[in-house]
Amino acid sequence: MGTTYGIVVFVVLALFTAFELYVGLGIGYDKKVVSSSRGFFIGGGTGFFILFFTTAATWFSTWLYMGAPGSFYKNGIGWIAGAAWQLLIVFLMGNWGPKVWRLGRDHQLITPSDMLEGYYGGKAIRPVHATGELIFCFPTLMAQIAGCGVALDALTRGVIPMWAGCIYAAAVVGIYVYFGGFRSQAWVDTMQGILFSVIMWVTVIIMVKNSGQAGLTGFFAELERTGSDLLRYVTKPDGLNNGYWTWKMYLSFWIIQALGGFCAPYVFQRSYAAKDGKTVRRIAGLLGAYYVFILMAAVMLIGFGGHVLGIETANADNIMVVAMNKYAPYWAIFVVIGILCAGMSTVSSILVSATSIVSVDYGRSIKKDISDESIRKISKIAILGMLVLAVILSIVGYSSIAILINTALAGFAQSFWAIFGMFVWRKHATKEGAVSGLVVGLVITLVLTAMSKNLLGFAPGFWGVVCNGIVFFVVSLLTKPVDPAHAEEFLSPLVKHSVRNRT
Repeated sequence: MGTTYGIVVFVVLALFTAFELYVGLGIGYDKKVVSSSRGFFIGGGTGFFILFFTTAATWFSTWLYMGAPGSFYKNGIGWIAGAAWQLLIVFLMGNWGPKVWRLGRDHQLITPSDMLEGYYGGKAIRPVHATGELIFCFPTLMAQIAGCGVALDALTRGVIPMWAGCIYAAAVVGIYVYFGGFRSQAWVDTMQGILFSVIMWVTVIIMVKNSGQAGLTGFFAELERTGSDLLRYVTKPDGLNNGYWTWKMYLSFWIIQALGGFCAPYVFQRSYAAKDGKTVRRIAGLLGAYYVFILMAAVMLIGFGGHVLGIETANADNIMVVAMNKYAPYWAIFVVIGILCAGMSTVSSILVSATSIVSVDYGRSIKKDISDESIRKISKIAILGMLVLAVILSIVGYSSIAILINTALAGFAQSFWAIFGMFVWRKHATKEGAVSGLVVGLVITLVLTAMSKNLLGFAPGFWGVVCNGIVFFVVSLLTKPVDPAHAEEFLSPLVKHSVRNRT
């Protein structure tokens, strides 16, 4: 790394870091809001603009810069299926999100487990659900922190090694989350979400321009000319699929990404955080379009651009940085800034959610009347402890960004049936069914993931969701439903809202 280039790299990183801390600890910080545990974890009623971008930045993490372009580069057009699974996420958020907001407001809920325990009752569902979510928070944390470390290592050509990059990302996030909680991270997320979207499209323009082709038409023609099958659903002469994207993987990813994307605690809690139910519905309507036309289109062009430009790399996750290092070295600095924005925004959101699980869910499981002050004290310790553990795991257990993300979403998807029972199947759903389904789904997902086993061609998370659902329905039909009077009381905010809309 040359002297001039190295100076520019570190100046840009220093300015970026200073700006993040200024936004998080200055503009985003509100002492009054963070004085309560609910304010620290949920905020004080977030408006549309900030909530949209904190949701987008949280949802679209380092896999947007690394995992997804790497999958397009390696496996072809199949990742465009993301446009399809967004439809289910949008449907769930648009229909269930406002209900979650109303219940959260009236019952002062903080975590997803708060809502499930509030509806189903009993002592088991909170610790079981909280433990499952906490376990699967770590693969996502690892993916984001590792992604930041890998990107900084590639950008500085080893001057900042991967482990140091991981520590840097965790330390910066830890500072503004420790002091400002949800509100600080939401404001930083907004800055990061806008920045990584702009950087991505400038990168597309640079790649297309350097391809030497006449616009996008020539770009795709060159992709075809290389003889690759990236634009085809590859089959053998006998008609059997020979590529990564079989129909079984399409179905697996559709279920895992959609259900896991909505049920992920750091996304689910955005509904609690909204100013009102209409805000949640508006966000649901726009997020899908933003994802498909602003982000996924760019990701596809970047992944394919690696082939058109003749880029060869052993680590496909790093295709953007490698390409820019070759064709636009100074812009590569900003690509890494984009990766840091995408990764650190998700790290901060997961950190807030995971901390709420430790302090609220475990705290209330141990002591039901735990004080608000105790919850806030536990949260401070949990933030530091989880960041240290996540950094260690990121360094020693690094894997593909896409694999880590999908592992996490597979675990989060296991919450779906319990939520479905509360909103849709309420006359029959039981706490025994919800708890047993969760346990079965989480165990199957963990075991098959640990074995790296795509049983019969389906991803581990698919089998977890299917078996979870079967157990949930069967056990619910064999046990006593939630007490109707209790269910009516807990869901009464939804009934009151429905009555007001009709009058």
